[in-house]
Amino acid sequence: MKIVEIDKLITSKYPLKNQETWDESGFRYLSSRTAIVTGVFICLDLTKEIIESAVKSEINFIISHHPIFLKNKEAKPTRYELDMINMLKKHNISFASYHTNVDNSPEGISMFVAKQLKLHQIKNIPNTSIVIGKISFPYRPKVFASTIKNTFDLERIIYTSENLVKNVAICAGSGFSVFKENLHKLNAIDLFVTGDIKWHDWQFAKLHKIGIMDVGHDLENVFIELINKLIMSEVKLLKIQTAINKQDIKIVI
Repeated sequence: MKIVEIDKLITSKYPLKNQETWDESGFRYLSSRTAIVTGVFICLDLTKEIIESAVKSEINFIISHHPIFLKNKEAKPTRYELDMINMLKKHNISFASYHTNVDNSPEGISMFVAKQLKLHQIKNIPNTSIVIGKISFPYRPKVFASTIKNTFDLERIIYTSENLVKNVAICAGSGFSVFKENLHKLNAIDLFVTGDIKWHDWQFAKLHKIGIMDVGHDLENVFIELINKLIMSEVKLLKIQTAINKQDIKIVI
């Protein structure tokens, strides 16, 4: 199978037209449109170590969730980022990212998380990366946080409200800005789950009496499982490697 056919498989399920305007999903480097895939490396973020591992394993296609560049005229590529592009070219390794086109999909990361948590009556908020669902019976946030932590092997979870949780909204990754834009559609929820919540976000939630929970960015590692399953459903006996991202967080008591 050609590398471009793997890309077509992914973008058929997660169309690039669904990505945000600032995003850079799709190919950053394609060695050749006729190149036959020798193996796929799936990761959350591209690093030099991942490229070196792909070279060692004779893998010629790397897929990441986060792109290494975004559409920002003011931000110049770092030396590290340019070095990675040069490494890819040197070893003829194609590289593509599938970011907000996956996030905004009805069957994207947030939906996968909701299903893994066994929520009921799960629905997408149209044109967003947010899904909503119900817990079987009301939980205290501490119990729900423990369930999320154990299900996805997370290091730490932060929350404020101690109110019982029944109706939940989930937006994997950094989703608070999306949450604020769609607040009028979420007035019946008890808790919003996302990552990378800033100080002013916590204050906003407090002002509006909304329960929020910061589960960090590692929750997005489910992207790796999503893409792995998609490829394996169509391509048998293909060499696939993965790299789970873990933040180096020290829990201080």
